[in-house]
Amino acid sequence: SRRIGCVSLLPFVSLKSNTQVNMSNIGSRVVIAASGMARRMGSILDNMGASMEVAKYTERLVPSTRFVAVDGVAPVVSETACFVAPSASVIGDVTLGSKSSIWYGATVRGDVNKVTIGENSSIGDRAVVHVAKIQGDFATSIGNNVTVGPCAIIHAATIQDSVIVGPSAQVLDGSTVESNTMVAAGAVVTPGTTV
Repeated sequence: SRRIGCVSLLPFVSLKSNTQVNMSNIGSRVVIAASGMARRMGSILDNMGASMEVAKYTERLVPSTRFVAVDGVAPVVSETACFVAPSASVIGDVTLGSKSSIWYGATVRGDVNKVTIGENSSIGDRAVVHVAKIQGDFATSIGNNVTVGPCAIIHAATIQDSVIVGPSAQVLDGSTVESNTMVAAGAVVTPGTTV
């Protein structure tokens, strides 16, 4: 009797699955037709918008521009174990010593003067290292074993060996931070100061 029960249920199950297949076929046809119409409508709107443009512009995406030459002067990076993050920018007259690193979003810009970064030094995330030419002629020099914290600004200053510049600290034009010194997080070393 169990066999008869199974046999009697098989046609019902089979019928149910055929009905689902038929319903899914109808649903897929509706989806395909609707997506085709949406695609055609989008193409029409795109062409209409393009015909209304006054100044035609095509954006061209470029690969990472980590190293940029300025006036024919390109950054010089040591061949021995330097790390420059893909989103960091090293621009112009910059020299990066061995085993040093420039982290994500950081900018080291030697566009109007020279930036020198020694060995085993680290420029943190989103930090900015720049030089000055207009108000004083100051290069930027960062020594060996220096850590520049995230979001810090080193602007036309001299940082000697074994210094820690805390997160969001600023070391400004013509100032000098001597060896074995720490600049606290958020601190400002004013122009011309020696710490």
